[in-house]
Amino acid sequence: MAIEKMNMVNLVGDFYDFDKLTKLIALEGIMQPVSALQEINSSNFMLKTSKDNIEALMDVNFIRPYTSNRDYSLSIKHIEKLIKAQKSFEIPKENIKDIIFDFNIMEENLSLIYKEYKTLNKNLENLNETKMQLKNAYEALQFIKDISINIEDIQCMKNFKSEIYKVSKENMIKLKANYENIPSVIQIVYKEKDFVIFISFTPVLLIGETEKIFKSANCEYVNLPNNYKGTPKEVLKFIKEEIDKIHNSIEKVTVEIKDFLIKNSKSIQILYNSYKLEEKAEEIKKTAAYTNDFFYISGWVPQNFIKKLEKIIKNFEDRIIFIYKNPDEIVNKSIVPPTLLKNNKLFKPFQSLVGMYGIPSYNEIDPTAFLAITYTLMFGAMFGDVGQGAVLFLAGFLLNHKMRRINLGGVLERLGISSVIFGFLYGSVFGFEDLIGAILIRPMEDINDVLIGAVVFGCVFMILGFILGIINSLRRKDLERGLFGKEGLAGFMFYIGALTLVASIAFDKKIMPVSLWIIYLIFFLIIILLKQPLANIILGKKVLFDEGPKDYFIESGFEVVETILSMFSNTLSFIRVGAFALNHVGLFVAFSAMANMSQNESASVFILILGNLIIIGLEGLIVFIQGLRLQYYELFSKYYEGMGIPFEPVKINIY
Repeated sequence: MAIEKMNMVNLVGDFYDFDKLTKLIALEGIMQPVSALQEINSSNFMLKTSKDNIEALMDVNFIRPYTSNRDYSLSIKHIEKLIKAQKSFEIPKENIKDIIFDFNIMEENLSLIYKEYKTLNKNLENLNETKMQLKNAYEALQFIKDISINIEDIQCMKNFKSEIYKVSKENMIKLKANYENIPSVIQIVYKEKDFVIFISFTPVLLIGETEKIFKSANCEYVNLPNNYKGTPKEVLKFIKEEIDKIHNSIEKVTVEIKDFLIKNSKSIQILYNSYKLEEKAEEIKKTAAYTNDFFYISGWVPQNFIKKLEKIIKNFEDRIIFIYKNPDEIVNKSIVPPTLLKNNKLFKPFQSLVGMYGIPSYNEIDPTAFLAITYTLMFGAMFGDVGQGAVLFLAGFLLNHKMRRINLGGVLERLGISSVIFGFLYGSVFGFEDLIGAILIRPMEDINDVLIGAVVFGCVFMILGFILGIINSLRRKDLERGLFGKEGLAGFMFYIGALTLVASIAFDKKIMPVSLWIIYLIFFLIIILLKQPLANIILGKKVLFDEGPKDYFIESGFEVVETILSMFSNTLSFIRVGAFALNHVGLFVAFSAMANMSQNESASVFILILGNLIIIGLEGLIVFIQGLRLQYYELFSKYYEGMGIPFEPVKINIY
């Protein structure tokens, strides 16, 4: 239940080390960079005057934003093509974490590898193109294979031009009906179910007119090869032999490419890692500033990562000036520290549920632990069953350890365990309540106790929410909300008073007269009504109302009414915890009744199994959502804003 402490880190060094330093920082994934120029302009980038940094201080007058002069977009495309080629050959990835830091060496190595790959691949592309052309020629000649005339005789007539067309049968009928208007001799040479192939002999002078007619009839031109001699059958035999040769050549080149990629697999992976690191380092560089001789980097680094950063800086001996400070020391208060949540393994999966609402601010209490405990208890109370809870746990275990859905799987594991525990308390196993005894209570036999207990639990959670809200407000130095607001101390005292009054009436225990209780409650409502002027008086502000008294009292008056209604409704909302505990039992009772009504034993077993599956799937989902609703609307509204910025360091994941 903590937020990692952040430090604003400023780094200054010789521009010669700039490239390597940014890559090492990205490799470790420890910094979220911010604009160094903005830091310098806001006086946050402070350097103490000394012999070691006097040059950097003098040079800062010539500072400017960093602009990269490297264009490696083409190199990225080349390395991605190599990786894609490896995947196409199903070459397994090697677990290589090596990096080339020198950009020129990267470019040189990639150029050598890609040049050889490109030559092999171009050869393969040419062979495939040739094979495709031969296949097209082969298919075209199939249509006229029964003609005994040599191809060269058909194609080399002086006054006539011969062409072969493919046309649908319907359009062929239309052409036949207009033979007298077509200045060509047409002969059908091949027939299929849906189309026919015909050869046309047209005078050279009338070619244009004929082509227009054929085009209007949707005739498709069949291109015959013009570099062969002999009858169609003789040419077909020759082309078939050529296709076989080309096929063998393609197989040979394909093997050569695969062998080449396997041989250079390690080098390709290293280059891939190096270029990805180059991209990430560029993200840090974009926020940096520089002069002719020095660079300036600023960024947020968690306290736990400071030692890693110090270790990186040691690689540069004394050439890097390293300064860090906590957020309280920053001059420009508009710079907001990012949030990095720090929870143990038990609570960590619930960070995803917190994140769905919003990231806590840097000075806000991390609600993960509180949500984890209260949500797990509520879910177990609403879904208490040993068998069904065990199924949820197994589902979570599979998601967590087999499908790598760590957050969802981890949450389901913990909710399943809670369901099992409450199942023992309720004495329920897959809905059956006669297999084991109830340790605590049977919901259907003690309905009032279950509903009252749910409200009592809700009151306890609400009180804890108020306490957390007060702490959060005081951390933000928000006296108006923390002391006098409806979520602050005044609202808390009103809620405690109202609960005590209701409890004293319910249990007939008179603590003090009702009239005094009414005065007590009205007193704190008046404080809530006057929260802004009271806070401004304490803070010594001359203006009591930020936007005028009239608007303030209208808005604050509605807030007082909303306070009374919301506290009442928020408390009663927790009755649904007990209601769902009863619903859980009642739903199985319905399936059990249907099973008992069945005369077939197999059908009864099927109904009971189906009932449990529906309860686990459908009701489990509803309970999951209702539990989140209670957290977000009844509890988070009391103490949590979730307006923080997540810590997102520049980092690279190397295989």
